[in-house]
Amino acid sequence: MAPAYVRGDTYLPDAILQQISISLIPTAAPVAYIGSERVMNEMPKPLQVYIVEDSEIVERLLAAAIVAAGAEVSGCSADAETAIGDVFALQPDLIMIDIGLASGSGFDVLKTLRDHSLVPGATKVVLTNHSDPEYQNLSLQLGADRFFDKSSETSQALALISALAAEKLSGGAPPHHRA
Repeated sequence: MAPAYVRGDTYLPDAILQQISISLIPTAAPVAYIGSERVMNEMPKPLQVYIVEDSEIVERLLAAAIVAAGAEVSGCSADAETAIGDVFALQPDLIMIDIGLASGSGFDVLKTLRDHSLVPGATKVVLTNHSDPEYQNLSLQLGADRFFDKSSETSQALALISALAAEKLSGGAPPHHRA
């Protein structure tokens, strides 16, 4: 089956394109009238977070923290190729990335996102057990904004999620924090 859309090395099958087109259908926003002028009252949209993680336990922990912070999980994947396609289609605000994945690696995800400018405005956070300085340096070189060690810094990663979610809900600037 031929891909429905090709951009660089990334292809999107019809199923993903259907998700995109459905998400592009406008939804009704509350409307107020001041005098005879129509004013749109838009509520700030919650932070959209995509999880790239092969551990179901960590995925559930992150998802619970995301929801508790008032953000939304836009999707998750345990492999690099699926994550890249999903992230391109969904355009989340924050991407949580593990290095060791079921297929491919977090480095593959970071490199592809950087090389093809797929989500330039998203904050990319690596949360991994591979906490060697080499992994941290490579992650940052490939476009990660932050790097956390799962064994000792998970609470800091969760605090960052909460801070970014609060900032987004308050109508603040797009969440993009560099370490």
